[in-house]
Amino acid sequence: MRRFMAVTMIFVSSTVTALSMPPSTSDDCNCRYFAIKSNLIHDVLLTPDVGLEMPLPNHFSVGLEGIYAWWNNDQAHRYWRIRGGSLEVNYWLGAAAEQQVLCGHHIGLYASCHDYDFEFGGKGWQSKQPTFGGGIIYGYSFRLNKRLRLDLNIRAGYSGGKITEYIPQCDRYVCIDRYYKHYFGPTGIGITLVWFPGRDNFNNPMQ
Repeated sequence: MRRFMAVTMIFVSSTVTALSMPPSTSDDCNCRYFAIKSNLIHDVLLTPDVGLEMPLPNHFSVGLEGIYAWWNNDQAHRYWRIRGGSLEVNYWLGAAAEQQVLCGHHIGLYASCHDYDFEFGGKGWQSKQPTFGGGIIYGYSFRLNKRLRLDLNIRAGYSGGKITEYIPQCDRYVCIDRYYKHYFGPTGIGITLVWFPGRDNFNNPMQ
């Protein structure tokens, strides 16, 4: 929880800094524009997610993403359950960011919180309490048409939470181990479809 709060404070500080800085002469950002997005990799894995991203002054943006899947097969004791969300702040780099909203290379920070229950092959892994994470993001976003973009991104950082391992036995779930898992390394990859909805909310509003 302390780590999650520390990363969240970094987000708040970054956002406040971006909003408090005077607008640059080359970036006349109209912050009424926004985008809805979904990671296609998650969707293919039957783990739907949806996010919202809004541009801020000085090439910053802030995004919020939620994920939810609650599938099960009682006869085979197979579970695929996860729910949670993440918050991120990105800084957009290069000439593309001068001309179009949410375009080109971007780097940023993220914080996440999830719980889950996965069971396959007669063994399960469950996070009854939230698993927290945080780290850095790098990505590149390019235009498909006037309303759609594709964002290729990768995350790396820390994820930690208490895990319960169990086996289904005699119509019960028997705990075989409990431990706190610390992980450092790649934490996610995205092929994210970005959509600019609404009248005149195109992905090139600066042109």
